[in-house]
Amino acid sequence: MTALTQKRLVVIPMKDPSRAKTRLGAALDANGRAGIALALFRATLNHLSEALMLLPHGSADIAVLTSSPEISRIARRAGVALIDDEGHDGLSQSLEVAAAWGARQGYDAICILPGDLAAPKACDLARLLSHDLAQGRAVFCPSADLGTNALLAPLPCPFRFQYGPNSVVHHRRAAERAGLWPVILPLESLRIDVDTVEDLGHLLARNPQLLAQEATL
Repeated sequence: MTALTQKRLVVIPMKDPSRAKTRLGAALDANGRAGIALALFRATLNHLSEALMLLPHGSADIAVLTSSPEISRIARRAGVALIDDEGHDGLSQSLEVAAAWGARQGYDAICILPGDLAAPKACDLARLLSHDLAQGRAVFCPSADLGTNALLAPLPCPFRFQYGPNSVVHHRRAAERAGLWPVILPLESLRIDVDTVEDLGHLLARNPQLLAQEATL
């Protein structure tokens, strides 16, 4: 892995669990959808903590971007930073605020990672976080449907975030327009997030106890 000389901030944007995973409504009631969102978030924090252990000490920190009291409580117990997401219009605008916060705190780069990846591996997360950003690089990990399941960019970020359908294509173009060299890094364990009933079926086939585990916490 690249020896890190820059301090990097990993930002996980999270809705309140009561409003999460609405596309799973055909398979789960509101409590079930909230349970899946919380279980995936906790798993993401755990995988990230494992990934940071593979990196030089102090080279990266984790922050959660949320307006949810429940998510905030979990983040505080995990010892990660909180960025207030109150009053912002959409995911991209919220992440602009998070990037500006990171720059003010002295971070050199931001990594944006969703809290609903199905099975991220610590080794893949560490590979992403240790990627060299020299010579104006920005790194994008595509999802199976051409979303952006991870992003690593310098701070202050010279392009606007473009989350939505086919966002990895829009992010690559935005980075190019900003004079950066976009790198597409197709990490297999970061390809799948849990958005659809089909995604949920694959997830529960691999981990049938996921919802039961969450209910015991």
